[in-house]
Amino acid sequence: MMEPVLCPGTLEVNMDWDRKARRGAAVADKLNYTGMLLTCPAAGAELHYNPNIEECLDSRNTLKRRTQQSYYAYRGYLMEMFRTYDGRVSLTSDTWTSTYGEPFVCVTAHWIDNDWLLQKRIICFEAMEEAHNGFNIKSRIVSCCKNFHLVDKIFSISHDNATANTSAMQFLKEDPSIKLVLDGSLMHVRCCAHILNLCVQDGLDELRTLLEPIRNVIRWIRAARSAKRIYKQKCEEYGLRKKVIALDTPTRWNSTYKLLHDAIACRDVLTDMYNESRATDGQFITNDHWSLAKIVHDVLETFDNATHIFSYVYEPNIHTVILECIKIICTIKQTSLANPGVAVKRLLDNMKVKWCAYFTEFPPIYAIAAILDPGVKLEGLTNLLTFYYQQLDVQFDVPYYVNNCKRILERLCEEYGAVIQPQPVGSSMGASRFGILGPVLKKSRPDGSGSSSSSSNIGVGEYLTYQFETEENFHIIEWWKNHFSKFPVLARIAKDILAIPASTIASESAFSAGRRVLDEKRSRLSSESIEMCVCKKDWDQAEKRTQGLKEEDEEEDDPWMTLDTSDSGGSRDGGNQQQQQAP
Repeated sequence: MMEPVLCPGTLEVNMDWDRKARRGAAVADKLNYTGMLLTCPAAGAELHYNPNIEECLDSRNTLKRRTQQSYYAYRGYLMEMFRTYDGRVSLTSDTWTSTYGEPFVCVTAHWIDNDWLLQKRIICFEAMEEAHNGFNIKSRIVSCCKNFHLVDKIFSISHDNATANTSAMQFLKEDPSIKLVLDGSLMHVRCCAHILNLCVQDGLDELRTLLEPIRNVIRWIRAARSAKRIYKQKCEEYGLRKKVIALDTPTRWNSTYKLLHDAIACRDVLTDMYNESRATDGQFITNDHWSLAKIVHDVLETFDNATHIFSYVYEPNIHTVILECIKIICTIKQTSLANPGVAVKRLLDNMKVKWCAYFTEFPPIYAIAAILDPGVKLEGLTNLLTFYYQQLDVQFDVPYYVNNCKRILERLCEEYGAVIQPQPVGSSMGASRFGILGPVLKKSRPDGSGSSSSSSNIGVGEYLTYQFETEENFHIIEWWKNHFSKFPVLARIAKDILAIPASTIASESAFSAGRRVLDEKRSRLSSESIEMCVCKKDWDQAEKRTQGLKEEDEEEDDPWMTLDTSDSGGSRDGGNQQQQQAP
């Protein structure tokens, strides 16, 4: 290691650490390759790059070359790791067009490693100049799988509900180079968070007019300096902390819930501002507006909780889909019974229509994942689905559906391995971790007669027959790790299925990183450099297991809250910015 060098006007730094830190900062999309801002870990002080001291810091070309070396070294490591991996991998994929019109396709890999830790890596973030149709998306996915030795190791691919993605899944099933489980019958997994958002947006379409006054006053506060000043004064009067309230957008998951959550906390301030500005025309925000907003907020809160669970990075969530869907339907039904008003009825009816389009019958992979939860299994799944369809007011043959899912699980066992000899296991069961659904799971639990151990798949029969004790802090991956020797084939299946993500949040996060990389200072970066920055950042975070964590607190003061709001600062808005009128 080289001796530390003291640069004029800077702190004492070590050149080896400096090079590594600047590479990390570059791929962390903070700044360009030149003019890096670094932080010395020893002193905690800032170090600015001095372009005149070339012997102390790498040039931008050297930095880029070293970053490329680091990127390709880790990429090679991933390729070799996947080549020797003995399990299957689940993918998420989506396409994105940057603000500069450049289209990209992203593929992320999800798997549980040999230490039984859930892993996620971006393995493709490529420019996609060809048309975004099903065949071309399929071709990109196949090419990525070939590069990373995954053509015979794919279990599932999660997509949103775009027509091109659905078409791509059909092309993948027909591609002879891809070896899929059960001929691809379990491959296509739709993004649950996207479906929830579609249900929410269909319901809110009926209420946009009624909730528009609340949006208008927030829009006014965000756009006009005078409104910002009034807003801060009102918050001080009511003893409230000024809060940044973001507007909702249809494509952003849970954005309406977050808007209503923040607006309700400031309802007195927003009501005063709106009513004072509209006093002349007699249009006011009334208690009826806030009562409706509170009802909508409480309904959307359940959707928000489910979306949060479906967005887990290091915890499995595919086995929770049915449970979370039941909670949502219970909330919709209870709200409908408690609020017979016309507006609320339209909201819930529209949600329910869209919901039934996707979840009248759950895809088998969700049910199989629930069966592999030892707190649910076959009997618990039957009870849950019976309760679900009662709440949904839909007739459905639950026993036939559950038995079909059991047969699929047995076929998986046949494809994965040999017959497992039965071994005695415990028979106690706890359901406290399921909350209000615990009594539903416990209802009519048989003593072991529900599944015959004479099944051709002894491992399935033994697992389904006996009940296991699960605690409040139960961890399903840890449970299967501990029972691998008892159920080796089922454990291997569980290991592959529990790695399936319930949403495409991995791709969405990659696109957010892409937006930060491809900003106005980096608009000339090549697509290869963009892929290198996005992937390397994800890989570095993966090694620290910090993927999915917020980089900064969104509730801190943002620029629109810290602008000068004095009367004398009017010219700082710029001559081209038009002042927003009061709502």
